[in-house]
Amino acid sequence: MMRVRHLIAAVLLVALPGMAVADPATTQALQQAIQRLRDAQRGAPPIPAATLSGLHSSLQMMTRDQVDPALFQVDQAIFNARLAGLREIREQAAKQDRLSSLQRQVQSLTQQQQSLQAEYGKLRAQLANKTMSGARTQHLQAEIQQQKQMLQSEEQRLAGMANQQGASASALAAQSGSVKALTVYAQVRAASDGVHVTMPVNSLFGSDNQLSASGKQRLQAISRILKQTTASEILVRVAPQPLGANVATQRAETILRALRRDGIPDQVLALATGVGLSAGTAELLLANASPTQ
Repeated sequence: MMRVRHLIAAVLLVALPGMAVADPATTQALQQAIQRLRDAQRGAPPIPAATLSGLHSSLQMMTRDQVDPALFQVDQAIFNARLAGLREIREQAAKQDRLSSLQRQVQSLTQQQQSLQAEYGKLRAQLANKTMSGARTQHLQAEIQQQKQMLQSEEQRLAGMANQQGASASALAAQSGSVKALTVYAQVRAASDGVHVTMPVNSLFGSDNQLSASGKQRLQAISRILKQTTASEILVRVAPQPLGANVATQRAETILRALRRDGIPDQVLALATGVGLSAGTAELLLANASPTQ
């Protein structure tokens, strides 16, 4: 914890020289981000080293770029995405703890069920093997009926707990933090063929087929997140343009080259037709995407 405080103090010291010329809004946002990280560090479980390092890296980039609001917003979006990922990690851990507790309860109920079944068997054996007076027989039958009712009640409770366990496990498996981080930069939709990451073409290109400065920054940020997935293939698609199909192909090739330049392996990148996309959109289709740990 002491080392973390020293790191945050170092970020503040780096920030001081630029505060004299930085935009007041970005300076305030930087201070808020530092406070949010401090608050997160007070929570449990402790922040993983790799996640904490990434958050500090984002703070350093925000400090460096606070004089440039446009770059600062990109850095801030990355910091927010990483902080959201941390919250998901902690939520997953809490769900796993609840699931483990539920499993222990189910095991205990199973043992109770077995004990009741054994007792019920003994009572039936006593009724079959012993000659008893009518009053004793009625009492024994009432006791057996009571045991049967208890057994049925516990079986129903056990079935309900088992259903709850299955629902909790399904909800736990449906989470995907890395893919959710893409929503900062694009619309994200999961489908049977993979995850569709859709952006307006004009958010990437200017008036020609060259990426704009903000488009390059957007693709760089997306590339950093894509490296955390295990997509078997990333298909680059651009909707047909008013200027012709060749323009759409050229722009798709430009996006593919930018992703390759930003570190996406060439063997997973491929071009695909943009037919069927909404006009004015570009899309990355992540086939068989899943989060990495």
